[in-house]
Amino acid sequence: MSKVVLFHRVLFAALIFSSLILVGCNDSGRLSLNGTVTFDGEPVEKGYVQFSPLPGTTGPTAGADVQDGAYEVASVRGLFEGSYRVDVQAWVRSGKVSIDPVTGEKTVGGDLKQILPSRYNKDSELTIDISGGQRTFDFNLDP
Repeated sequence: MSKVVLFHRVLFAALIFSSLILVGCNDSGRLSLNGTVTFDGEPVEKGYVQFSPLPGTTGPTAGADVQDGAYEVASVRGLFEGSYRVDVQAWVRSGKVSIDPVTGEKTVGGDLKQILPSRYNKDSELTIDISGGQRTFDFNLDP
């Protein structure tokens, strides 16, 4: 058997072995989540939702962007079963016009302004319990 043929067989075996390992690693126990976020009955246009484990729950913190009222956490970045604190952020631009000091170009937008009360983020009162069956969580937030 030539060295080239042997090399190809070893390379092929290594490829098969690493593929099997990667397939096995995919079953991490992490669960995907999805849902909607509304504030005062309207979808949150832009924001972020974060899930942090409460005492007694082992697992990572995860989060997702909120776009047009919807969010999704893929299983690869998902959470384990358990109880989590939920922090929801939602922003709007102040609408101020700023001028670039170098180019003099005007930009409409301004600073981001938090539109949600602190009880939904900094002082969050929101919690969820994640199990294998319940993985859609909608947050209908009041002013």
